[in-house]
Amino acid sequence: MVSNTITTAVSLLFRLLEGAILIDVLLSWIAPGRRDPFTNFIHSLTDPLMKPARSFQNKIAPNLMIDFSPIFAFVLLDVLRNLVFAILGMF
Repeated sequence: MVSNTITTAVSLLFRLLEGAILIDVLLSWIAPGRRDPFTNFIHSLTDPLMKPARSFQNKIAPNLMIDFSPIFAFVLLDVLRNLVFAILGMF
């Protein structure tokens, strides 16, 4: 029972992070501004995933005109999800 609740909570957390990345992508198209509290909140959620993804993109394809870092962030999030669920499956 507790294991199922933890698994559901972790799954929900990963889904929320995926949604935050999508919102971050949409916000980058409309650029509401740096002082917008909602934008700052979304950036605070997504930056821990997006910064390594942007760094990876800059290493493999510097000066690329299209930002593929959200795709890399989704891959990173999927790897983390699988790792967490593998660890949770041990208990």
